[in-house]
Amino acid sequence: MRLAFWPALVLFLVFLSIYPLVFRRRRRPAQCFTGPFDAGPSSRIGMATLFPTLAGLFLIALSASRPQSGFERLPDAGEGVDIIITLDVSTSMLEQDYMPNRLEAAKAAALNFIRNRPTDRVGLVVYAAEPLALCPPTLDHGTLSRFIQKAGIGTLDDGTAIGAGLAIAARELEGSQTSRRVIILLSDGMENAGTVDPIQVATAIRTLHGDSLRVYTVAIGTNDTRTGVDEETLARIAAITGGRLFDAGSPSDLADVYAAIDSLEASTLPPEGLFVYRDRYLPLLFAGLGLLVFGGVLRWKLRKVAGD
Repeated sequence: MRLAFWPALVLFLVFLSIYPLVFRRRRRPAQCFTGPFDAGPSSRIGMATLFPTLAGLFLIALSASRPQSGFERLPDAGEGVDIIITLDVSTSMLEQDYMPNRLEAAKAAALNFIRNRPTDRVGLVVYAAEPLALCPPTLDHGTLSRFIQKAGIGTLDDGTAIGAGLAIAARELEGSQTSRRVIILLSDGMENAGTVDPIQVATAIRTLHGDSLRVYTVAIGTNDTRTGVDEETLARIAAITGGRLFDAGSPSDLADVYAAIDSLEASTLPPEGLFVYRDRYLPLLFAGLGLLVFGGVLRWKLRKVAGD
């Protein structure tokens, strides 16, 4: 619940604070009574009708402030950015030049990345000697996070099939209706398995998707252990598809890579989510008017009884 025009409620509170002063000023002139009459009944009538009158005015002021209730909606198919994280799970990812190893560091950075993209659909592909799509692009980041956490070594034959991994990632985005799609391809080796050339896959992606699909490649491994990374191929993949090669030469660089991609592919949707609001002032307005009428009737009846 929110108030779309809260100054109306503030004005009522200001009125409420000065009302006693105005009320006392109006009652200041002395009244002369003759006979057996006194001011007691009139005072009690005023107090009895004061509460429903003020409550009615409060509800009317509250309705004038336009209270609204909202619900979060999921982004439409054409909104946001669709992203596929393509993760190398070959045995070389167990190297401990990252803490505790390359794979766990890459998974931790990926989890942090998706936490900062709540309105974007993100999916996961893993690859070694062959690729495996674990999760299509989804807004269910809880399920996606569990897939990332469970991704490990040994589920696929050992090797590095960069081209096949990239092809499966692109296939997962074929049904996407967004105008912006992204593949984040992480590798710590070179193509030594599979039958698909990575450069041919990148060229096909460019031909089929144009500027709507970019591939950001990430070379994993510290400078001392970088001998097996095919940075040239990763750089060409990124250049062909309009992306960029990131060199994660240290564990801290990996988090910086995702931060850089996050800024390059900023979401068009608000991070707090998409909300639809509806006005809820009518029940308050009717209740306020009802209390004012009730207060008026109560005042008339009490005055009539006091007069009798």
